Amino acid sequence: MNAGMKNGINLLMILVLFISCVQEKEDNNVLRRVEACMELFPDSALSLLSQIECPECMRGQQRADYALLLTQALDKNYLDNLQSDSLIMIAVEYYKQEGDKLKAGKAYFYYGKVMLLKERFSDAMQAYLEASSLLEETRDYKVQGMVWEYIGYLNSVQGLYENSIDNFKHSIRYYELASDRRRILYGYRNMARGYFSVHHNDSAGWYAEKGLVLSDTVSGMKASFLHLLGLIANNEKRYPQAIEYFSNAMEVCDNLNDKYRYSLSLGRVYSEVGQKKKAEDCFVSCINATNIFVSSGAYYYLADMHKKDGNYLKAFLYKEKSDSLLEVTRNAELQKQLLDLQNKYENDKLILENKQIRLENEKQTYFYLFLFVFILGLGIIAFFLVRKRYRTKLLRNVEIIGNNNAIINRYACRIAELENVSLQERQAKKEEIGILNRKILCLIAENKRVCENSSVDALFVLEELKQGNLIISNMTIAERQHIFDFLDLVHANFITRLKQEFDLTKNELLLAALLKVGFSNKQLMIVFDCEMKSIYKNRQRLKADLGLTKNDSLEQMIMMY
Repeated sequence: MNAGMKNGINLLMILVLFISCVQEKEDNNVLRRVEACMELFPDSALSLLSQIECPECMRGQQRADYALLLTQALDKNYLDNLQSDSLIMIAVEYYKQEGDKLKAGKAYFYYGKVMLLKERFSDAMQAYLEASSLLEETRDYKVQGMVWEYIGYLNSVQGLYENSIDNFKHSIRYYELASDRRRILYGYRNMARGYFSVHHNDSAGWYAEKGLVLSDTVSGMKASFLHLLGLIANNEKRYPQAIEYFSNAMEVCDNLNDKYRYSLSLGRVYSEVGQKKKAEDCFVSCINATNIFVSSGAYYYLADMHKKDGNYLKAFLYKEKSDSLLEVTRNAELQKQLLDLQNKYENDKLILENKQIRLENEKQTYFYLFLFVFILGLGIIAFFLVRKRYRTKLLRNVEIIGNNNAIINRYACRIAELENVSLQERQAKKEEIGILNRKILCLIAENKRVCENSSVDALFVLEELKQGNLIISNMTIAERQHIFDFLDLVHANFITRLKQEFDLTKNELLLAALLKVGFSNKQLMIVFDCEMKSIYKNRQRLKADLGLTKNDSLEQMIMMY
């Protein structure tokens, strides 16, 4: 019954470990595939992440990797409304604790982006600076460049243009180290816009021209640099050049919303040089723009043109439309704030529900784990109790036999002494000799009885092995132990001495025991259920472990040991 319980516990442990290892390996494979396709195919990466069945069950690095990759996938798929600061914080805390500076830096970078979405600018700046500090000792130059780029965005939003220019210079340096052509162009455009904001038109124009030279191979960038050059020319009152830049930007631009912005800028230049008809055409074309600020600006400039011409009615109507669009924008912003509050409430509610479900699952897990440990503990205690009882009985038998042998030796010595005395003394001590002989016979009988009681199980097992009714692979641990204990009892701790003096496996100990009791190679082939070749290999391995040379006799060593 103890053996059956122990086998059941072992089977349960193996099953639990197998299931957990298989699930963990599958999740790791999915995460590696997500990491491989994140840059080129972010939509596929998000789809793969959604296939993970139980992300709440993840622990340690696997959970942190999932949090970082999901935040990254949501960012690259422009699903900003689904971003969660608590999710990316899991990755931040784990990687920082483990000392993984590369992943900790990435996690802080995306945490900063989430804070930027929530308009928590100070938290975002702190996260970006922490990311920069962690990534300094790594060679991921692209992410370092992105960190400095977003630090520059934050400074420019707050009007710190000089600081933002320095930040953008850092980003360009890292993008050049990463050989990222597209990001280098973004850096040039950021530098041009930064210098333009502080009215350093020469520097702004230099970066715009430099970006324009490289922009042919990158879609959408050439129009952006042409527009910047047009703005610079307009500020310097080089109106013909500004018109040319804006016109060229509209020609090469593929994005309709950007075309409306460029058309609005072109209309302003036409208005400055007095070409009112062309200016009005440009402004009218921008009225239908999906960007409310562009269409509102178009109405505003049309109102300003008609006001200068004295057509106050049209000017008033256009001004009303411009103001109404801005009012719509303000209302939309208010609705967005209310919607954000509602979404925050729903998200908090969902997080609370998920936490409750997770707590219930954890309670069930802990209960089953406790039950499993309890059953395992009972099995271990039962095993050691049985083993202790068996060893106590064995030691008691060995002690009885040892004491009896000592008494027998003393009696034998006494008999020898009595036999050496004179004949007359022998006759006088004959009765005493008879008594001692009877005692010896009684003690020998007692030794025999003890040996038979201790060895009956071992002899039965050995007989079954000799007759071929039992093979080694079907033997229980208890049957092996009976043989080992029998040999210890009969051959002066034969097995125990082998264990102490040599590093032998259980099968090698069993082979030595069978050789000790006289099993032939043919019988060994039957009980080990293998070919003769395997028996020879096992014998050679045993000789090597016993420190014997090829010329030494294994049987002689075991018999004499």
